[in-house]
Amino acid sequence: MSQCCDQMAYAIGADDLPVSYSPRLREWGIQYRDGVSINMIEYCPWCGKKLPKDLRDEWVERAEKLGLSLWDVEDHPEKFPPEMLDDRWWKEAGL
Repeated sequence: MSQCCDQMAYAIGADDLPVSYSPRLREWGIQYRDGVSINMIEYCPWCGKKLPKDLRDEWVERAEKLGLSLWDVEDHPEKFPPEMLDDRWWKEAGL
């Protein structure tokens, strides 16, 4: 997915900035200094554009239909269809 502006694209790709993007869940966030927690964001900090709705709930619903959970993806990614491990599932569904 292309980002909303050049500054956001740079921040997502930079190793030294705490901005993250999860293609699987279509979520943007700013990482806390603890390196684990993330504060989700709905607007680009640079251009102010509203970001697309995250797809966490939709992904979790699909995983549950397979008898899996969000937590399983970290420990057992092999249990998931490959397209659910990245952005293919929501792109193919037109979300």
